Amino acid sequence: MFTDMGDAAVERHMVACVNESLSLYLMSNARFMCERLVAEFPSEANTFLLATCCYRSDQAHRAYHLLMGSQDVQSRWLLAQCCMSMNKYTEAEQALNPNNDGTDVPHGAAGFYLLGKICRLTNRHKVAQSYHKAALTLDPLLWSAYEELCMLGGEDDAAQLLSNEHALARNNVGMVPEHGTPLAQQNTNVGPPPSAAIHQQGGRGTEVTPLALTSTSVANQFPVGRQLHQNDYPMQTPSPGAFVTPSPSGYSHAAPPALPYRAAPPPRGVVASQVATRSTHPVPSPQTGVSNSQRWKFMDDTGKLRKVSGRLFSEPSATIRRGSRVAPAPLDSAQKVQAALQARQQRETQMALERRALTGATASTSGASQQSPDMGAAQGQKTPAGHAAVLQLLQTIGEAYSLLSKYHCQEATVAFHKLSPAQFNTGWVLCQLGRAYYEMVDYPAAANVFEFARQADRHRLEGLEVYSTVLWHMKREVEVSYLAQEAIAQDRRSPHAWAIMGNCFSLQKEHENALKFFQRALQLDPSFTYAYTLAGHEYFANEDFDKGLQCYRHAMRLDPRHYNAWYGVGQIYFRQEKYEMAEYHFRRSLLINQRSSVLRCYVGVALHKIGRAPDALEQLQSAIDADPKNPLAKFEKAAVLMSQEQYQPALLELEALKEIAPNEASVWFQMGKIYKKLEQHNDALRHFNTALDLKPSSSDSNLIKSAIEKIRISDESDDEEI
Repeated sequence: MFTDMGDAAVERHMVACVNESLSLYLMSNARFMCERLVAEFPSEANTFLLATCCYRSDQAHRAYHLLMGSQDVQSRWLLAQCCMSMNKYTEAEQALNPNNDGTDVPHGAAGFYLLGKICRLTNRHKVAQSYHKAALTLDPLLWSAYEELCMLGGEDDAAQLLSNEHALARNNVGMVPEHGTPLAQQNTNVGPPPSAAIHQQGGRGTEVTPLALTSTSVANQFPVGRQLHQNDYPMQTPSPGAFVTPSPSGYSHAAPPALPYRAAPPPRGVVASQVATRSTHPVPSPQTGVSNSQRWKFMDDTGKLRKVSGRLFSEPSATIRRGSRVAPAPLDSAQKVQAALQARQQRETQMALERRALTGATASTSGASQQSPDMGAAQGQKTPAGHAAVLQLLQTIGEAYSLLSKYHCQEATVAFHKLSPAQFNTGWVLCQLGRAYYEMVDYPAAANVFEFARQADRHRLEGLEVYSTVLWHMKREVEVSYLAQEAIAQDRRSPHAWAIMGNCFSLQKEHENALKFFQRALQLDPSFTYAYTLAGHEYFANEDFDKGLQCYRHAMRLDPRHYNAWYGVGQIYFRQEKYEMAEYHFRRSLLINQRSSVLRCYVGVALHKIGRAPDALEQLQSAIDADPKNPLAKFEKAAVLMSQEQYQPALLELEALKEIAPNEASVWFQMGKIYKKLEQHNDALRHFNTALDLKPSSSDSNLIKSAIEKIRISDESDDEEI
């Protein structure tokens, strides 16, 4: 068709047009031009460019079919991303690891991180830990791998991989030192993982994991919701069948640090540096700059740094490259290291020459209109000094996040306050801090922090589902309703927004509508663990125990350390009077969150139902020691003592509980029953009348009136309680 000019010039020009449209976010025009390009010049590279246009246009299904059968590294990487978007985890794993031995994983650390995420979503948690450790070994700045590893229970391993002596030893890959001599360039197609070990798990056949960090590679150098309210809120009927989700409260008696002691987030439109006092030791930033043209740096055979024009399908975007690292070579000889570096330089040189041959003539054809695909975005450069500074920042955040993952919430709040004001007053940090206070059952402090988070990042929705649960506990109907409406108005495709809406309707006791919203959240994100748990709570409230168990088990499959789901299963078995099963699941939940007073309390209640009263009293006393203000622990201990006919110790516990919850009718009613057992009828009548004056529910009122009528009648079989 194009007879007046060479085909190569036309192809280069069309590629430049596509890149320009992508840089201007004109996705429909980019797709149209790329379709013309592929029709005229069909090739694997042009097909990859079209698939990139489709994927960035949220057409992962079309990109998936375009990339099927491609063996190119970049095509396999994009194919894996498409498969992840379509929940085709098996195909995504095959695209990333076609040989099933970890020797051809694209993009190094990023590839291993994605493999780890796939293994977690397919319930292979040990293999997932191995891949995330390999990812952090290659790139200690890959924070997503750190989060995943902490989620899977590998906080100690994650902290070790992020430590100075390990991470700084790997900071010279793909960076340019300040004196200008370039170091070894990165290789996006990383070779074998640190080591490979055959792993058999779950009947899925032979799995190859990259964990065994004791072989002759880097291993030789590096070792490897719902909750009982506290005294500020009315205590619900404190029986094991009550619909509550525990949160750890082992530190409720300790005064948390001042909240927040950092400067408040600046007003919108005001530069943060104008209103916040900087730390005396600010974290240094890596060197940055802005590129004015579409140029790439490479090292030629003479060791000099050259520039060539870039092309989208020949090099991944900066966000992908940022997570790549070269797999460390075995350290048994300096010759092998030198040979590996030379081979890598030759590959980079060849790739750069190919890019220059394809697109070099287009750089100056359109003047200012032909700019970088990342036009307007800051262009960075990796340096050892920048790596050290960013690593120091991530170590501080990682310490706090690791403590929070282990539910050491008080220590986590202290660790978060070590951050500079600029980092502390960000949405992510404040949401994590709010979650820490929520886990400590300090709802007013949690609500305060979440409000600061919304001021710092008004349009952030991730993490606000926990805020809605905090408002649920505090019975703030207006606030949670406003939060839900604002979240839906901002982004109707956010699963977090629909989870917030579900909590709003749950607070109104509209459980069917709440379930619809939680299910909508799961449609948008099938891996949303907390939404499964919240849906399980609603099924529990509706006494649909089979569906509730399904939701809880889904949550446990996605996150085996999600203690709320283990607790929910225990609640269902307790309601079904399967007390041994309930005690087992309560203990599993307590094993994850060992500082929770409420979980210890429920273990004690289950033990009491089994008939192990001494063990139950021991667990309940440990719950009281963990949180002296936990009303449920004192109430249940009094009930156990009363069943053992230890009336005076039971009265002492209830007297202490009355100081914590003076307006709780169930406490006065239980004390009245004890006085009736002791044949102190006047005291019993006084406590029954006080309980009735506190205006309990209609069913509870009838029960209290019946007890008053039988005040003079001895009825040893009457074990009814509110």
